[in-house]
Amino acid sequence: MPLQFLKPSISLCQGARMMFYAMTPNETAVRTLQEVPDYVQQATPFFIVMLVLEFFIGWVQKGWPPVRVNDGITSLSAGVLSRLPHVLIRSIELSAYVYVWNNFRVFELPWNSPWTWWLTFLGVDFGYYWLHRMAH
Repeated sequence: MPLQFLKPSISLCQGARMMFYAMTPNETAVRTLQEVPDYVQQATPFFIVMLVLEFFIGWVQKGWPPVRVNDGITSLSAGVLSRLPHVLIRSIELSAYVYVWNNFRVFELPWNSPWTWWLTFLGVDFGYYWLHRMAH
């Protein structure tokens, strides 16, 4: 397990783009739920490298460590704990989505078609627009 953790299954370029949500639909599209990669495992090495890089650049610019280690660990722990409610809500959303998909879908769009991506992008944006309008 530790060796697999150190060697992500994505390229350096993909990992850097993944950190900034710059992946293309073709790089992130999967046919089934079982094919979804472990994004946390893939992103963790890049996240750690960015933390070390930020620490090093801050040290070079200011001449001393920009943060204390105990403050950094506390901040990371608080960040992880703040995400736990979101994990619960997202898992409920995903379960509901899979249930609706399996039981109530009218038709199936091809998963690798650019038209599917554009239509769903516009559909989600349209739905968000009306949800936002109703919130006013």
